[in-house]
Amino acid sequence: MRSETAAPIPSRDDSGWHGIDIALAVVLGCVALALYVVLGLRLARGQYLDYYNLAFDFDPARYVSTFAQSPPDPGGFKHPLILLLRPLALPFLAVGFDAKQASALVMTGFGGATVAVCFLFLRTIRIGRTEAVALTALFAITGTQLFTSIIVEAYGPAGFGLTALWLLTAARLADGKERVWQRYAIAVFSFGVTLTNVMQVFVAELLVSLRTVGLFQAVRRAIVFGLVLAGILAVLAIAVWHQELTAMLSDPVLALKQIYWLRTKGVRTDALQVVKTFLGYSFVSPDYDYLHLPEGIDMRDFRGWRFSPVGEVAIWVWLAFLATGAIGALTHPRTRWLAGGMATALVLNILFHLDFQFRGSVYIYASHMHFLVFALACGLAPWVRDMRLVRWTYVGLVLVVGGLIAADNLPIVDAFTRSFDHVVIDCPAPCTEAPS
Repeated sequence: MRSETAAPIPSRDDSGWHGIDIALAVVLGCVALALYVVLGLRLARGQYLDYYNLAFDFDPARYVSTFAQSPPDPGGFKHPLILLLRPLALPFLAVGFDAKQASALVMTGFGGATVAVCFLFLRTIRIGRTEAVALTALFAITGTQLFTSIIVEAYGPAGFGLTALWLLTAARLADGKERVWQRYAIAVFSFGVTLTNVMQVFVAELLVSLRTVGLFQAVRRAIVFGLVLAGILAVLAIAVWHQELTAMLSDPVLALKQIYWLRTKGVRTDALQVVKTFLGYSFVSPDYDYLHLPEGIDMRDFRGWRFSPVGEVAIWVWLAFLATGAIGALTHPRTRWLAGGMATALVLNILFHLDFQFRGSVYIYASHMHFLVFALACGLAPWVRDMRLVRWTYVGLVLVVGGLIAADNLPIVDAFTRSFDHVVIDCPAPCTEAPS
C-alpha cells in the first residue's frame, strides 16, 4: 500500500544534478580540504596525536597506529573494520610524510569529501544552487566538522559515511532506483567504522520502503537487507579479526565478558546537556571545560554554556536558524518525508546517548548526529527557491550565520592546533592509564 502522506521528492533532473553541480561539489570540497590540511598538519607538528584523552576523550594515538604505524592497532570492537582504511595513508607515507602527518591527511581528505557530499545532498533535495553553496560553506566551518577533519580518530570517517548514507537515501526517494551495491557499500562502511551507526542505515532503509509498501513488507525487506549485510560483514570481520576470533571461540565466556566490559562507564550527564551538545556545541564551539583525569591529564571538553562574545551571538542565531529550518523541512511537501526520517534517526541517537556515555563526555559522539541536525536546519531553503527577493535574503542570512560561526570556531580551532607543541605530563605518551 502506497503512502499518501508526502509528495514525491523531485527527480534527479528536476533537482538540478548537472555537470556544474559535480564541479561545484569538487571545488567546495577542495577549498575545505585546503583549510583542513593547513590546520591538520599544524596539529600534527605538536604532541597532541601522541596521547590519549588530551581533548574530548579522543584517542588519536590509537588511530595514528591504525593508519600509519606498525604493528597497527586494529581499532577494537566498536570500530571493527576501520583497519581496512589503512591503505589510504600509504601514498602519504611513500612521499615522505611521517605517521602523524599521513594520518592527519587521511582525516582532512574525509573532511573535504564530506563537504562535497553535503553539497550534492542539498542539490538532490532541490535546494537552489546558490543557496546550496552558501549552506555548504556554513557546514564546512561548523565546530564538529572542523575538529573531526583534523583529529585522527574514527569520527571523521564516520561523519563522511553518514553524510553519504543520507545523500543516497535522498537520491533513492527522488528517483526510486534501488542502488543495491551503493546501499551495501555505505552500510558496510558505516558499520565498519562505528558499529552503532548501523542504526541510521536501517532507519534509512525503512524510510525508503515505507514510501511504497506497507509496514510489514518494509520490515521484511529490512530483515533481508540485514541478513545479506551480516554475511558480508562476517567475511570481512574474519579477514581482519581471524586471530582474535579464534581466541574467542576457544573461550567464549571470557570473550563475552570482555565485550560487556567495553560498555561505557562513569557519571552520565542529563538529557539537557546531551541536547545542548548535539544541537548547539557541535556547531558553535563554547569555551573549554577541563576534567582532571587519573592519568594526570587535564582533558579539555565542551560541557558548559560559556562562549566568547561573538560565540554568544552565534549560538542564539544558530539555534533560531535550526528551529525555523527544522519546521520548514518537516512541513515542506518535497522534504517532509525525508526530514521525518532524519528527525527520527536524530531522536533515536539522542535517546541512545542518554545512556551510552563515558564519564560525561558526549561531544565525542557529535559527528554521528552532526549531518542530521544540519540537514534539518536547511529546511527553509526549499521554500524560498522560487521567491526571488526572499531567496537572496535567505542567502544573505546564511552568510551572516556562517560568518558568526566562523568568527567563533576558526580562532578556537586554530589555537587548538598550537596548544600541544609541548605537553608536560608525568604520564609518558600515549598515557593510557594512571602512572603507578
